[in-house]
Amino acid sequence: MKKISIALLPVLIIIIYIFSAMYSFHQVHKSVYYNNKQLSKKYIEWDEVKNNFKDFLNANLLEKMSNESQSDELGQLSILVTGLASKFVDYAIDTYINADGLSLLIEKSEQKSEIPEPNFQTLIGSISIMKFDSLNSFHVNLENEGETYPVHFRRIGTKWKVVEISFPEDLFDDMNVN
Repeated sequence: MKKISIALLPVLIIIIYIFSAMYSFHQVHKSVYYNNKQLSKKYIEWDEVKNNFKDFLNANLLEKMSNESQSDELGQLSILVTGLASKFVDYAIDTYINADGLSLLIEKSEQKSEIPEPNFQTLIGSISIMKFDSLNSFHVNLENEGETYPVHFRRIGTKWKVVEISFPEDLFDDMNVN
């Protein structure tokens, strides 16, 4: 009997490990569906999401501004303009990328009716869309209007939290910087 329980211990640990990831993803799903700020604060690492989003936007802004013909005309002033734009981006992200900003975005969204209601089936079914990147991270690909947005989770202690949302590199191609 003791040999069976020792053999089942690794299986039990793996089941708990996978279920904890599924549960955390389900909690994030519930926070969006029910527009629950407390759940989003608990399962989204807002500081890390902000920093990753800032890095993404600043890199794209710098690339976009360096490719613009006006930056040649401005010369050295283009560095100042880029720096000011970067500070504005940082301020906007700090202001709007948080639980309250997510709540406002959900309230204004026309697509919130398309989000399936969280239930036991969505909890169990989540394993089919989760892709483990390592022992401490996984991502889920969410689709919106034909675009794929990977949402990355990382294990922090015993919980899994959203730490990054990846956006397509061409997100700002249609945007003109003047």
